[in-house]
Amino acid sequence: MLIDRLDRTQWRLSQAIDHVAAQIERAIARGDIAPASDPTVPPWRRSENPRGGVASQAAREVQVALRDGDLHAQGRLSTTQSRPWTHALDGWDLHSGHHSTITPEQWRAGRTDVQLAVLTMADGQFIDIRVPRFMVLAIWPVIEVPQLAPAVDPKTGEPYRTPYMDLLERAIAENRISMRDQGKKELLADWFREQTVDGEPVSQNLADAMATLIRLPGSQRGGAKRGWG
Repeated sequence: MLIDRLDRTQWRLSQAIDHVAAQIERAIARGDIAPASDPTVPPWRRSENPRGGVASQAAREVQVALRDGDLHAQGRLSTTQSRPWTHALDGWDLHSGHHSTITPEQWRAGRTDVQLAVLTMADGQFIDIRVPRFMVLAIWPVIEVPQLAPAVDPKTGEPYRTPYMDLLERAIAENRISMRDQGKKELLADWFREQTVDGEPVSQNLADAMATLIRLPGSQRGGAKRGWG
């Protein structure tokens, strides 16, 4: 039966928002849309968390879809208010062990905490909110970011390379550079000074630069990096 092929996977609300955020980031990377800043963050603090605007935009898109009825959701409902001495979530307890449908009207009338996946209304509260994965993917399909093809030498049809790239690779191999053993920059620079490129000797400045390029950035701050755990 066709109904048996239905994707019944349920995503937590946070998973759906993370998926939408990823698609927004990919659309920005492709140049399809411009980055949107988070209106809740002051302008002078927006540079501290550039992804915050994407996360907020994703949360808003998911909430709009829920309020419009384009995306369906279920949650565990409670209509029992907490007693004053309890510490239940936001004044409600005895939530059902089964999920029930949340209507667009309830989304529009309630107050949503997307991080906790909680919808609080005047007469009840939904927690542990889930949404169908297939609906999220239908509304926000996966955006593929095209990979740049390597440059090709028109004469040979091979990927474009320079003698300097070959020299860097040979330096790594012959000096046994690895994440655990970065070697010493001075010794590596001496090795480069002994090499030639197209018959020309490697200058001291170029040797120093290439000795830097074959080592990890962290090694530049404290000498040779050894013993990475």
